[in-house]
Amino acid sequence: MNIKDVARLSGVSISTISRVINNSAYVSPEIKERVEKVLTETGYRPNSLAKELLRNKTDTIGVMLPRIDLSTFAQTIDGISSTLTESGYNILLANTRDSQEEELRYLTLFYEKRVDGILYFATDINERHLQALSKLRIPVVIVGQSGSYLNCPAVRLDNFGAARAMVNYLVSIGHRRIGFIGVSDHDHDIGTLRREGYLAALRDNGIPADPELMWIGDFEYPSGERGARRLMELPGERPTAVFCVTDRLSISTSGWLNRNGYRVPEDVSVACIDDPGLLSFCHPSVTTMSFDYMAAGSLAAKMIIEYIEGRVPEPSEILLPYTIQIRDSTKPLEGAII
Repeated sequence: MNIKDVARLSGVSISTISRVINNSAYVSPEIKERVEKVLTETGYRPNSLAKELLRNKTDTIGVMLPRIDLSTFAQTIDGISSTLTESGYNILLANTRDSQEEELRYLTLFYEKRVDGILYFATDINERHLQALSKLRIPVVIVGQSGSYLNCPAVRLDNFGAARAMVNYLVSIGHRRIGFIGVSDHDHDIGTLRREGYLAALRDNGIPADPELMWIGDFEYPSGERGARRLMELPGERPTAVFCVTDRLSISTSGWLNRNGYRVPEDVSVACIDDPGLLSFCHPSVTTMSFDYMAAGSLAAKMIIEYIEGRVPEPSEILLPYTIQIRDSTKPLEGAII
């Protein structure tokens, strides 16, 4: 069964069948009813690729993220999916495993699949990305980083402000010797901006930065354990609080401290950024700076739809605020004047 057969059974032209299927032009109610009856009886479905070529639109958004196993990304994807589905779009999801080569390969794949737009969870943006994206000529919205280098609209988190506010909170409850467990600058917003927020808070309070109190690892749980061990085995005065740049690092840091004779928060307070839900069920529950990741995903989805429809997204960059969640892993330092 093809469109010619449907036209013959309906007693109308192929172009009329096309207008009914695509609802692209006026067809009298009587003819439309007759065509739809034949479509129902025959079970004919138009070839989706042919329709896409005709419309020059696939109703598909490519979503590229560096890893799929982080709950913060899962929440963001949930927000993206809800908004795109409501607007009639499908998602083509790519997990690059934090590989630049995979990112570039998927950009080419998205182009070949003729996606209407790309939501790009960026980490380390460089000249190769700029060249690849400029060749695609596809609307792109950056998620999680600034889009200024690529001249793309973006949705990002106020990572600098969140880190600065959290460390200022630790200082406000009496802590001045505050350890730092972070990640490399490969991820600019988390690796660089959260570290700079920590350092800015120290300057705010006249506390000299001590490189010995700063541990740079990676995003995996064991890195928090290694950082905690390194900080607590330093000669001299140990830190009374530890600031971790992610929830994972805070969980493993607290775990290592509790297993090695340090009580959290009686001996060491622990705080972090990101709040995937698990932190409130840890023992002790973890003080953190929380972002609305579902809202971030929804905003990014709305932005790419505007871009596809020919409207310039305003504002071109959205900076999401943070909310402090004070829980059981932090307490005022005993004897401190607050």
